Amino acid sequence: MDAGKFFSETYDEARARFLEAAAMAGARLAAYENPMAKGPGGTRLFLDTAWFGPEDADTVLLNICGTHGTEGFAGSAAQLAWIASCGPHDLPHGAAALLVHAVNPFGFAWGLRGTENNVDLNRNFLDHGEPHPENPLYEEIHRFLCPRSLDPASIQRMLVAGARFIGKHGQWSLEDAVSRGQYTHPDGYHYGGLAPEWSNVTLRDIVKRDLAQARRVAFIDWHSGPAGDGELIHLCFSNPAGPEFARAAHWWGEDALDPATVNAMWGSKRPSRRGIMFWGLEEQLAPHARLTGAVIEFRSARHKPNPAQALRASLLERWLRFEGGLDAPEARAYLDEIREDYAPRRRSWQYNVIGNALSCYRATIEGMGSWMDERARAAD
Repeated sequence: MDAGKFFSETYDEARARFLEAAAMAGARLAAYENPMAKGPGGTRLFLDTAWFGPEDADTVLLNICGTHGTEGFAGSAAQLAWIASCGPHDLPHGAAALLVHAVNPFGFAWGLRGTENNVDLNRNFLDHGEPHPENPLYEEIHRFLCPRSLDPASIQRMLVAGARFIGKHGQWSLEDAVSRGQYTHPDGYHYGGLAPEWSNVTLRDIVKRDLAQARRVAFIDWHSGPAGDGELIHLCFSNPAGPEFARAAHWWGEDALDPATVNAMWGSKRPSRRGIMFWGLEEQLAPHARLTGAVIEFRSARHKPNPAQALRASLLERWLRFEGGLDAPEARAYLDEIREDYAPRRRSWQYNVIGNALSCYRATIEGMGSWMDERARAAD
């Protein structure tokens, strides 16, 4: 299999190929333009959906890509491969699939992780009418993690300050403070925003309308980033003691969801999270449907031997947004570096992404069939 044929070079190419493949496979398509932003060259930006299967299906696969923008290259390729491999025809009788392409089209188009407002979409799905979660340690690190310049002297000062912080609080506290989500610094890392982003509102509207009849929702949100070569990390945010987590473990294997496995593949103990899409959609669907699934990461980056390299992609994105600008002379090279972390062009990575994605789709669809059988037996 030539896995590389499913990967696109740009958001525009990925979108065109997704729409063409879905239309040829008989999907019902819908397009949602983001009126808040434009892509490179002033191009229009769209979140697109493709529905396969009966309109009244009560068991639906909800599959999302592009939550973190540039990570969408892998998820888009996976969706394209699933459509091309007759995946829609493998759905259990009476089940459907809703593919959401480029839920964060701004990040996808520009090669960045955040939205047009520098919001981490996966920290934005909470009740913004309530006080936002605090992240007190982030206040300490924001000053030294946001240098105006990326020259060696500035990076060295950042590393020295970081070492002092680690000496006081520990390595995991630094990772957690950076990653968990913060709601006080719009120019900082993993900013969750103070209101729902356009992508958040649009996705919730799609779920409200298209999944109104659903009673069982299988969920895959494709991501990439941790060091590796296309292996899958299953991040299931269901209650570990609940039936949804047990069901996901049955689909994908208990070992895959075991925290020890996840932490080992992640490279460290996973930070805590706030405002993630999984919980937001789980809560939205709760009155009428159960959600079983996971955020699934394709490991993608090269191993980073030191803290400066580990932080570099995040530093570059922030610098492009708030210091140098996306039209800076360095922009093209910096965007290529970010792309190499989240969507490398390595043939081995592309091969593993497609192979592992198709295996995951098959296991999920088989699990959906078993879930439907459970319902049928309960009705007898």
